[in-house]
Amino acid sequence: MESGTAREGRVKTRIAARHLSKRTSAHRIAAAAGLTAALLAASLLGAVLCVSRHIDVTANPHLYDNLHELPPRNVGLVLGTSRNRSGGLNEFYSARIEAAAALFHGSKIDHIIVSGFNPSRYYNEPAVMKRDLVGMNVPAECITEDYAGLRTLDSVVRADKVMGQHSFVVVSQRSHAARAVYLGREFGLDVIGYCANDPPGPALISARLREYGARFKAILDVTVLGTQPMYLGEPVPIDLHSTKSEIPALADPSPGDPAD
Repeated sequence: MESGTAREGRVKTRIAARHLSKRTSAHRIAAAAGLTAALLAASLLGAVLCVSRHIDVTANPHLYDNLHELPPRNVGLVLGTSRNRSGGLNEFYSARIEAAAALFHGSKIDHIIVSGFNPSRYYNEPAVMKRDLVGMNVPAECITEDYAGLRTLDSVVRADKVMGQHSFVVVSQRSHAARAVYLGREFGLDVIGYCANDPPGPALISARLREYGARFKAILDVTVLGTQPMYLGEPVPIDLHSTKSEIPALADPSPGDPAD
């Protein structure tokens, strides 16, 4: 007859076996979940990289780094960004303004649209860009402010649908200009890009990383979502033979340095 000690030993063995089985199952489930997450992350990364590559391949033939090689256009579109960053001048901003002024003084464009965000009198990208361009001897009457350039897509499409410019040159850093050119051509516009200088250092790395997400969204906007600018309004064409057109502001366009 089995002793109590033997029975107790068998019970403990069965309990330990069940605990081991549960731990093994939990480990297998965790491993499977981890593998699934890794595969999904790898698939998403691959999709983002493919999208970015597609935009580069589409836009690169229409991008120019050399002022003398750039075909002339009537109008240049400067894409807005904050003038100040981390207590100092934003080098992305200054490079775009310098590039736009160089195009104008080099007789590559006759008029400049400055397009950006304008939520209040305290943050007004177009007004600040205009002020700085005037400071670089670009006549005020040759600059039109677009206060509804909330996104790159808005700026590009509004240049056509609001200001009547089907053909123009976008001014921004190369990775951003490529996305703008891609968007413009997807909307059937004759858009080329002039590449402003990229600033060195961590700011460039951060901008390049953000650009991957922006490019993925751009593809969705034009191929899936059919996104249009948030604001259009009545057409206000630019008369290249007269004074600048007035584009209605979304907010008070009083000039002032944008906040960080």
